[in-house]
Amino acid sequence: MIARTADVDLDVFRRYAGLSLPRHVSYPMPSWWHALEVTDVDSMIAASSDAATVHDLSLYIHVPFCEALCKFCACHRTVQPKGSTEHAELTEKYVDAMVREIEMIAARLSRSRVVRQVHWGGGTPTYLTEEQIERVHRAMESAFDVSDDAEISIEIDPRVTTRCMLEALRSLGFNRISMGVQDFDEQVQRHVRRTQSYDMVLATVTDCRELGFDAVNFDLIYGMPYQTMDTIRQTIEATIKLSPDRIAYYHYAQIPEKIATQRGMDYTQLPTSEAKLEMFTLGQELFTQAGYDFIGLDHFAKPEESLGVAAADGSLQRNFQGMTTGGGLDMLGIGASSIGQLLGVGFLQNIKQTDEYIACIERGDLPIERGKRFTPDDVIRQRLLNQLYCHAEIRAEWIERAFEIRFADYFAREIEILETLERDGLVVRVDAGVYRVTNPLGRVLMRTVAAVFDAYLAPEAYRLGEDAKFSANA
Repeated sequence: MIARTADVDLDVFRRYAGLSLPRHVSYPMPSWWHALEVTDVDSMIAASSDAATVHDLSLYIHVPFCEALCKFCACHRTVQPKGSTEHAELTEKYVDAMVREIEMIAARLSRSRVVRQVHWGGGTPTYLTEEQIERVHRAMESAFDVSDDAEISIEIDPRVTTRCMLEALRSLGFNRISMGVQDFDEQVQRHVRRTQSYDMVLATVTDCRELGFDAVNFDLIYGMPYQTMDTIRQTIEATIKLSPDRIAYYHYAQIPEKIATQRGMDYTQLPTSEAKLEMFTLGQELFTQAGYDFIGLDHFAKPEESLGVAAADGSLQRNFQGMTTGGGLDMLGIGASSIGQLLGVGFLQNIKQTDEYIACIERGDLPIERGKRFTPDDVIRQRLLNQLYCHAEIRAEWIERAFEIRFADYFAREIEILETLERDGLVVRVDAGVYRVTNPLGRVLMRTVAAVFDAYLAPEAYRLGEDAKFSANA
């Protein structure tokens, strides 16, 4: 069914749309994590290896370097123009550190745990040279048992990624490319400092197809300054013409008090909340008409693409990479600021600052500085939130079967609030214990529904925002 803005009660939409709420790329969110000692880290890694079900692995490798800063960026990055002595020394030290970290992490794990997924993110991973990428890749292959059919993906910037680089990546076994496109309108690109023409992106996509990469993904952003319905339509139509296999259609949130780079954005030219709702529904309409499946909060994929398959078979996962496959894998983070997730155990995050990360590795220490060991309640709610964000519904039966609880008792308070959201049109109870997010209102306000189940937020956060305080009788 195609979503229509005309179907939305705008009074209800306005009541919820301006609230600051978590995106839940993790649960609990990082604001609730804390410092970890080496003994804590070793204990968590040991717990993941000694669990009744030992999971295979996904590796996330973070390269923080960029030549220039994009104003919308909220990633941990180090802006370092190429060509200087400092640039060469820093990248070499960083590569040395990543190689050593791979060895230290692998030494703590059983060799029987197979790597089935690898993702390079940033920053701009292709800021490194072909030789540096190969060195890290070979270190990974030496330290871990990497499956022959592993998905190995990398984020690239079409402005700096040459065909020679793509040839090198393909020869190493990389099989998926993720490309930051964001928007095709020249005025928008200039304002956010991300200028790349349609022809440039086309040339990169063509190279990827000719070289035999299994899939090409695009990241787009709607709601940025100077975007209009006309420019968004043109960007979407240009994207469809290029036919990427998977599309992330992210909503831009202007929060300069938290993300310093956004302070250069012209907030007077931001689209209104109502305009962003129209951009969301337009994207959904055009992408689904073009044959893409609408997945979760903000992703689209061709039905035969791995994300589409994962949505169909229930293995879809939401994490810091967005919607992804590999729901049954433990994720290990390599590099500054990278995050690992040990299923049922906890989160681990590396030191964020690049120079401090390098210094820690050079001392022979693991660079993990903070994280969160899960409580039993964390694990239950994490499963529920993943179900909600990935499948736009909550099924009590799935939670009851996984954790041997009675959903109606465990979530009695939350069910009462769902009744309020049902009256407001965000969710609908389609069967006993089955709640489905409506489209488009509930989809675009999915964080409101998720906030109901976040035990680290006040009970009223879903209608007051994440800064709402716990009441004395909560």
